[in-house]
Order: sequence, then structure tokens, then C-alpha cells
Amino acid sequence: MPDEKVDESRRKFLKIVAIGSAVVTLGGFTLTLPYLILPKIGLNSFPTLTLVDSNGNPIKASTIPVNSPTITLFNYPLLNEPNFLLNLGKQVPGGVGPNNSIVAYSAICQHLGCVPPSIKFYPPGSPPIGGLTSYIKCNCHGSVFDPANNGKVVMAPAAYSLPMCILSYDPTTDTLQATKMSGPVIFGHGTLGSNNINDDLTGGSPPTNNNTIVSTLG
Repeated sequence: MPDEKVDESRRKFLKIVAIGSAVVTLGGFTLTLPYLILPKIGLNSFPTLTLVDSNGNPIKASTIPVNSPTITLFNYPLLNEPNFLLNLGKQVPGGVGPNNSIVAYSAICQHLGCVPPSIKFYPPGSPPIGGLTSYIKCNCHGSVFDPANNGKVVMAPAAYSLPMCILSYDPTTDTLQATKMSGPVIFGHGTLGSNNINDDLTGGSPPTNNNTIVSTLG
């Protein structure tokens, strides 16, 4: 029948229009999806990276200032994941160096992922919070963490501790290496509290050599 042929042609036309509209719509989302879904690139295991200065010289642990308010960072395990490098001036859990006082923690807040300078270390003498006079505080929403006690949460809204970057210390060279992450996974990676180490190893670019540069912010 003529009418049936016309209807069939029209249905094909409308189908093509619908598919085209869907492609355009999805095309608009391609600009935002990378910010919603972490890219599946990264590493298969934690690398061992030597902490170096901007010239590639290994950082000497004995020269790291004690309780410095300067934001000092290095990237680990991926290039988009900053970590605090802190010398707390006293022996603390997980501490390394000449006095077992040097620690490193993820500098990505476990609440909503804020990064320095919004989150930073406050040295002794800072206004007390939760009974502490030195702490890591995120000024985005007020989360507070204790760097002298495994990065534990002192004040909400964060519900998880800051992941610790495990450092190794070579007393013969006075140098430091980042070897792995410990505790809950880095914000935005896998399920918090998971024991699967690969949760920390996707969503960013891997290091290009065996070093990670220590730098200061501000």
C-alpha cells in the first residue's frame, strides 16, 4: 500500500533523527565525563620512588625543617596525587628519619577531595582543635586530622583517616623513599576501607622515573 510505504520511510527518517540527537547529546557529555569517572590508567603495584629536590638531588632527611608551616608536597603513587611531607620533631607512629619523626600523608581531603592550600598542616602553637595544637585541617568544610596518630580524624565531616604514604629511610645516605600507601584508599579511588591495593593505583598518570620531586607551595 502507498500509505504504508510512506509511513515506513517516515519511521526510518525519525529513527535517523533520534540517533543523531542522541549522538549530539552524548557528545556534550564527553566534556564532563572525565571529571566524573576516573580514567583506567595507572600502575599494577606501588613503585619505590626516591624523594628528590627540583635538581634531582635526594632530599636529606636531617635537613627537613621541624614543624614547618610551609606546605611541602610530593606526588605518590601517581602524578596527580599530592602528599604532605612533615617532620613533627618527635617520634610518632610510622615515623622515619634520624628521630623517627618524619611522616607523609595524602594531601587530598577524605571528605570531598579538597587539596592544598585548602588543606594544610598547622604546627604547634596553632589555635587548639580537639585537644591538638598541631594538626592537618581542611578549610573547605572543617575536617581535622592528627598527623602524630596515623592521620586519624579528629573532627568531621571526614569519616576516614588520611592515607599514610609509607616512607623508608636509609641512614647511610640520609635519604627517603616512598614505598606504598597504607590505611583507607586515597579519596576518589575504589571503596574506602578496601584491602585491594589496586584501588590506589588507577585514575592518573604513573611516574616517569624512580624519583618524586619535593616542592613547596606558597
